[in-house]
Amino acid sequence: MKELIKSVKFNIYLLIAYLTVMLLISPLIPGVVWFNLGDFTLTTVNYYHVLMIPLAFLLMFMVSVIMDLGEKLKRIFIYSNIPLLIVNILGLILYYPSSTQVADYVLQGLRDVWMILLAIILLIFIIIYPIKNAEKFKKIWGAYFLLLFTIASATIAGFMGMIYEYGNLYGFSSIPFFNSMVNSWGGLQTFLGNLLTSHSHEMLPAVMGGIVALFALYIKYENLDNLKRNFVNVSFLISLIGTVSMTVLYIISSFGTYSIPTIFTSGPSGMNGLALDDSQTGLIGIGAMLALFGIWYIIIKDNKKRLYNLLEISTWIFAVFVLIGFGYGIEFNESFFGFGNNGTAPSGGPGYLFDQAYMNAHLVYAFFLMPFLAGIILAISFLIENENKMSKWNAYIYFAGLIFGADGALMYVLTLQPYVEEFGMILIILALIFSVIMFTLKFFKNDS
Repeated sequence: MKELIKSVKFNIYLLIAYLTVMLLISPLIPGVVWFNLGDFTLTTVNYYHVLMIPLAFLLMFMVSVIMDLGEKLKRIFIYSNIPLLIVNILGLILYYPSSTQVADYVLQGLRDVWMILLAIILLIFIIIYPIKNAEKFKKIWGAYFLLLFTIASATIAGFMGMIYEYGNLYGFSSIPFFNSMVNSWGGLQTFLGNLLTSHSHEMLPAVMGGIVALFALYIKYENLDNLKRNFVNVSFLISLIGTVSMTVLYIISSFGTYSIPTIFTSGPSGMNGLALDDSQTGLIGIGAMLALFGIWYIIIKDNKKRLYNLLEISTWIFAVFVLIGFGYGIEFNESFFGFGNNGTAPSGGPGYLFDQAYMNAHLVYAFFLMPFLAGIILAISFLIENENKMSKWNAYIYFAGLIFGADGALMYVLTLQPYVEEFGMILIILALIFSVIMFTLKFFKNDS
């Protein structure tokens, strides 16, 4: 059992199991409302981090394994895994009683600092990677730089979140020079609002872009012929441009007075148009879609894990479909959708309920479940040696959940009825449970 706990695959399985169980019980947690497609409350946000921080840990761990960054780094992640999961659970328990709030702040602060340190250590190992792997680096430079900068961007977003939480709890009066700057930027509440927006809007596109690059490295896209490989690298360069520009926009709009503009404006008072940050996060998805034209050739030749690899890229496709496919369409027609506000343009719009439905639908599906699943499915593909009958049926349930979820998100926006999207979410959770059962039987059967 001791050797099992120290193994890479078992620790990845443990993270998948934790994430699945915590998602499964989320409707039972007081104040958590996303399963009914409500907007994120404070309690939901707290629980969201109980899920997404271990997901980020899982992805960083897999970067160290897939890139083969050394046994020392793998051991750091293995030894951090169970303690961090325990801290997450304790943080959730201590969140509710008012008498334990200080202890909760301390634990969550410890967890966040721990994660930032792990990210910095990982970045150092990635930076020195080309020195030891010069020949391979020449082939994978696109994925390498995209992964490097998405991890850096996510780390910056994480740091923003920590600053926000400190300011929200204590203010910055104890840090006079910084407090003075915050006041010059519009005051505490303005700064915290900008910081929170930047943190949330930067983190998930960075994570999704990192997953795309990591998946390409996982399937060894360096084995493609020169033309296809270079096409993938150039596609990742597009995503890289989106990542860097997005990061710069969110930094200067948080730490300063820069207001992110709307481009391609039209309609009353320029109400219709695309937010500049959305155009840059969209570049990450566009680069990923283009990269598929090269990655596809590897996936279709892989008889061992084809379904799960197809499932992985499906999470990107459906995320882009929801976020860009009709998200951009709404932005270019805000005179009707009214930014979710009732009234007439430019202060609101007659279709405000449809905009509110999109807010709920895309937060749950594209902004939460797709990055969540993209990370977990990549981990499942890593654990599976060969697809068998059981794992194939599991993949089919995932596919059904993705399709019903995406179609349900569209139907929710068009009809204001969330039931099809909810059904898709149920199927996804059932597939996750099936995955955990499948690997539980495998690991503990082998251990016995």
